[in-house]
Amino acid sequence: MLLTTLFLLPLLAGASPFSRRACAIEYPSYIGWVDSENPDMVFFPLPNNAVTRVSKEPRTSPPGSRWVDTFIEFKVPQGSWGCQLELYFEKGFGMVWRDHPYGPVKADVWNVDGNVPLGPYNISLTWNSAPKPVNLFGTTGDIPLPAYPGGYSQDVKKVINSAGCKDKMTYRVKVPAEVVEGGVRVQQDNGHPFGGWRMLHNC
Repeated sequence: MLLTTLFLLPLLAGASPFSRRACAIEYPSYIGWVDSENPDMVFFPLPNNAVTRVSKEPRTSPPGSRWVDTFIEFKVPQGSWGCQLELYFEKGFGMVWRDHPYGPVKADVWNVDGNVPLGPYNISLTWNSAPKPVNLFGTTGDIPLPAYPGGYSQDVKKVINSAGCKDKMTYRVKVPAEVVEGGVRVQQDNGHPFGGWRMLHNC
């Protein structure tokens, strides 16, 4: 009995009661963009779009900038905790492009003052009806572009930020204000290799 106990002690010492559990993962329930030059157009009345598009380019007439912002919304199960938003690309994923031929490829993610608006029969998201930015939630930083062909040579993970979970979590993705022109497009693919937005929780 003593020998058996001595043999088990190292095994028990190596087993931590705080071993990391697998996280639950949610994927966007809606992705849709709005365009400052078409302020009343509903581009995506149904939740079947899979492309994130953010863009900013200068205009001379009228002076200013054209903005294209994307809204992403997640439905999170009740009782969830520790929600962490990520932009994640698995090795081999390749559907990330510049949306503008010049400028940096990065985006800011903003908390907004509401959820994606619903009309009587569909989604009624336009530039004018869209929830307004409230405060900066996080940023992607510079997004490396994948090789073509072949995609990324290793996994790429951009942790945006963490927050308490809500039934619906909505964000507005924009080119950073200090960028004069630039942008990015990402084709969400929840298969393998995965690429796009995801919300981790209950880790």
